[in-house]
Amino acid sequence: MNYFELFSLPVTFSVDQVRLSETYRTLQKQYHPDKFAMYSESERLGAMQKSSEINDAYQTLKNSCLRAQYQLLLVGLDIDLEQKTLRDTDFLMQQMEWRETLASFTEADEDKITLFAEMIKKQVNELESLIASQLQANEFEATANSIRKLKFMLKLQIELALREEKLFD
Repeated sequence: MNYFELFSLPVTFSVDQVRLSETYRTLQKQYHPDKFAMYSESERLGAMQKSSEINDAYQTLKNSCLRAQYQLLLVGLDIDLEQKTLRDTDFLMQQMEWRETLASFTEADEDKITLFAEMIKKQVNELESLIASQLQANEFEATANSIRKLKFMLKLQIELALREEKLFD
């Protein structure tokens, strides 16, 4: 079952998040296991499986990184559990610099932290735009590399949030 088809959406990187959420609620109402409480065991199990499938599809389509990975999966390129590393040495060097910067922040660096967070967000936005155009052009290997970079940037956002929490709580 194709997640885009389940939500009646075109297979594109840019997804109408409002439509996605509305369709999710409609599907969940239709297949929620509680509605099948008085049905047979097999029908209840089927509803539970369908509800789980709807949840998985929704979580995948609402997240830009997971959505891009899923689009690659649809064309036969599964990068989810791969062990392949990024070969972009410039980006790898930049990763090291960003990690050093993150580790160096102190309570006195609130303005620097804000600027760092804005830089990360800008990088995420640029990567998402790049991924959209790469997918549109069927540049799947390039898309995979961009997704690897996006994963790092999203992880860096989380690490920054944890660092801020540690410094300011």
